[in-house]
Amino acid sequence: MRVVALVSALFLLTGAALAQPRGDARKGRELYSEKCILCHGGRGEGWDWAKKVETPPVPVPDLAQVAPERSDQFLFDVVKGGGEAVGKTRFMPPFGFQLSDPEVWDVVAYMRSLKGKK
Repeated sequence: MRVVALVSALFLLTGAALAQPRGDARKGRELYSEKCILCHGGRGEGWDWAKKVETPPVPVPDLAQVAPERSDQFLFDVVKGGGEAVGKTRFMPPFGFQLSDPEVWDVVAYMRSLKGKK
């Protein structure tokens, strides 16, 4: 009986840890401003056609609309490995060589915070 209780408690604690959101949106905002803002805009709105001379070779998505439709793992994979890592365009560059995994999770957390900030 005692072993079952211990295993159950361990499972609950592990599950609770897994349910915790990953990343820090405040740190992610700084990284987003440094790495992502040029193409995705200040609030994730995508390419601002009025402010750019050149148009991008592919549409740049509005992250506030796209992020809620995608899993955290998908967003992590696309930031870390680029568009090709998730079967999308290669014009989304990989940032895994510049950002650590925790930093990528911070960017994902910030992307999640963009919903409704327009």
